[in-house]
Amino acid sequence: MMSRVKVVLCGKEYVLQTEEAPSYVYQLAKTLEKRISDITEKSPRISAHSAVMMVALSTMDELTKANTGVEVIRSQVKEYVDEAGKARMERDAALREIDVLKAKIEQLENLLKLKSLKERIDADQAAAAEAEEASAKPDEEQLTLTEETSAAEA
Repeated sequence: MMSRVKVVLCGKEYVLQTEEAPSYVYQLAKTLEKRISDITEKSPRISAHSAVMMVALSTMDELTKANTGVEVIRSQVKEYVDEAGKARMERDAALREIDVLKAKIEQLENLLKLKSLKERIDADQAAAAEAEEASAKPDEEQLTLTEETSAAEA
């Protein structure tokens, strides 16, 4: 909402229409009046009009430098945002790679378990075969012994 604000600059009253708060406009006018009076006090021969032009030029210089600073900051922020985006993409790719590697590790661990189990089964089968063979030998020896005994008696 537009409001009307009266300010006095260099002894002259101005009525301004603004959307800004009146206290803000009063503060601007006070700062401007102070800057003008600083110039006229330092150099009494300078007219109020010339002092206003010097303040205006100085203010334009400050504004231009501030805008340049803002542009530099915007550029830096854009670079930081771009770098953050790249870092996020790299992190996501690394996390995907970690998941793939975890799956490969799990797969290799399962293969190792299977190999170990197969070796245990093979060893158990070999031991069982040896035990069976060992238990079969005494019967053969006993049979051979019995045959020899029978042959000697006859």
